[in-house]
Amino acid sequence: MRAFGVVSMVLILDPAVAGAQSVTPSVSIQAAAGPTIVDPGHNVSAAVGFSPASRVTVFVEVLRTQLSSRFTSSEQGSSAFRGGTMTAVSGEVRVGLFPAARVNPYVLVGAGAGVSRPTVNDMFPDRVTNNARFMSFGGGVQVALQGRLSLFGDVRMLVGVEADDLLAIVPVRVGIGWRF
Repeated sequence: MRAFGVVSMVLILDPAVAGAQSVTPSVSIQAAAGPTIVDPGHNVSAAVGFSPASRVTVFVEVLRTQLSSRFTSSEQGSSAFRGGTMTAVSGEVRVGLFPAARVNPYVLVGAGAGVSRPTVNDMFPDRVTNNARFMSFGGGVQVALQGRLSLFGDVRMLVGVEADDLLAIVPVRVGIGWRF
């Protein structure tokens, strides 16, 4: 078993094998926007990425998510969700599932941190700023349009903590990217 692992690592790290994977280092910029599901709101983001290989891209992203407040009442009682805005910076790794192709699904994983500012209204009159930390995971598809321009769409889940509360946000985004 160890021999198999060593041989596998040598084949993966060997320059000839790496060359066969069409290593084309590049830099890209992306912008995306879309609604959040579960809790109504929206998400916008901008990112800079580096691709050390054709199927792997590492991004640094700035994102802003706004969740709407909501109030519900019934015969059993009432509840309120404060909503608010989170602004954060995250790091993310995307891995394409197939070698370079016009349409390429991908998976993503990342982590980030920022600040959240819950909504101020009649029910929640106090201004609050909280630290937020999260991990993200999801998947999407990237479509090459022409040259170095591409369109992408993804669904991700951000799970973490905001002050002493749990954080869960699910944005569905569509964006455009340019690779240099």
